[in-house]
Amino acid sequence: MERDYIYEINNELSDLNQNNILKPYGYQKLFGQVVDWHLNKINLKMDMTMKYNLAWAFVSLAIEIIKPVEGITKMYAQTWHSQRKGPFFRREFVFKNENGEILFRGASFSILLDTDKRTIYRKKELPFVAPELDEDFTIEASPTININSEFKKVDERKVYNSYIDCLGHVNNIRYGEFAYDAFSEAECINLCNLKRMDLYFRSELKNNDMLSILKVYENSNIMIQGYNNTKSNISFDIIFKF
Repeated sequence: MERDYIYEINNELSDLNQNNILKPYGYQKLFGQVVDWHLNKINLKMDMTMKYNLAWAFVSLAIEIIKPVEGITKMYAQTWHSQRKGPFFRREFVFKNENGEILFRGASFSILLDTDKRTIYRKKELPFVAPELDEDFTIEASPTININSEFKKVDERKVYNSYIDCLGHVNNIRYGEFAYDAFSEAECINLCNLKRMDLYFRSELKNNDMLSILKVYENSNIMIQGYNNTKSNISFDIIFKF
């Protein structure tokens, strides 16, 4: 079973904030790194899927934080494929400390992107063998969301060369960085109380696109939205729950 693989990983010093707490996008980076290792282990890495002009692309990521990562921490991670529904592939993950305590867990939803047509692969049959399903869900999560809040613009920026990954679009971790840049100093300090993040990657950002960063508060939650001014569509939504 996929969860039989356990990966040892440490967070990076640069991803800690001024209070020695892991920044929100640091959790994304840890999950992304483990998924890369795991897909390589089970022969589903990008080199293999690109033989069919397909690549994995995140559409959402939900992270529940049990114990905030503080300082440089050795962690042990597991991940497994738990569901396929329509074009969406769900993957679970759990990160524990050396004492076996859960630090954070969650689920991602991905699609297979046709890299030639830039469209979602929707055929039932896959051109390669997918891992067997292990239908053990860690948390409630969804690939999509509807948001009807009144956001306020807090920043605007241009997409630069350094933001673009091998798929020709802005890497998902950059979205987490954009959102964190919209935090106030007090909100950065309060990261020790962050309980959950829900990230929705709604449309691609390309080189030279102009992006507006929007923000709204709902109860104790902070919601950050990225609006692509160049293409007039929403690029991402991220909800931080405290």
